[in-house]
Amino acid sequence: MPYLLLDPSDILNLYYTSLYSGDLCAVKELMTQESYTMTLETFGLRLSLRDPEFKAQLKKVQEDTDALDEVENKLSVELISRNLSPKIEILSQKWNGTERQTIDYTEDGKSKKLYFSKEEDGWKINYHAGRKVD
Repeated sequence: MPYLLLDPSDILNLYYTSLYSGDLCAVKELMTQESYTMTLETFGLRLSLRDPEFKAQLKKVQEDTDALDEVENKLSVELISRNLSPKIEILSQKWNGTERQTIDYTEDGKSKKLYFSKEEDGWKINYHAGRKVD
C-alpha cells in the first residue's frame, strides 16, 4: 500500500488531487468503504439527476460490483469534466481520541472539516470519526 505511511494532511491533499483528476481508485484507497460510498453518492448527485441509468446503478453499488464499476467510470469522467482544482489550506489538526483526527481546512476559502481514523492499512478519511473517543 503506497498510502500506508501518509499522515492525514497528506491524505487530504491527495484526496482532492485524486478526486478532481477522476482517479477514484486512489480515492477509494484513502477512505473507509462507507465514506467512499457516501462520496460516490454526493459527487454523483448531479449526474444521477441527468442520467436515470446512473441513478439506478448508484443505488446498487454496495451489493453489485458491476454497478460499482459503471458508477466509478461514469463519475470519473464527470469529475474530470468539472475541471476543478480547488485551493486547499489546512488550518488545524486535532486529535479525537488516540486513533482519530479532525482537520479543519478551507477549500477555495470555504471552511470545511474532514475526519480521519487510523485503520489497519493506515490513516483513512472516515466521516464517522468526528465523535470524541477516549
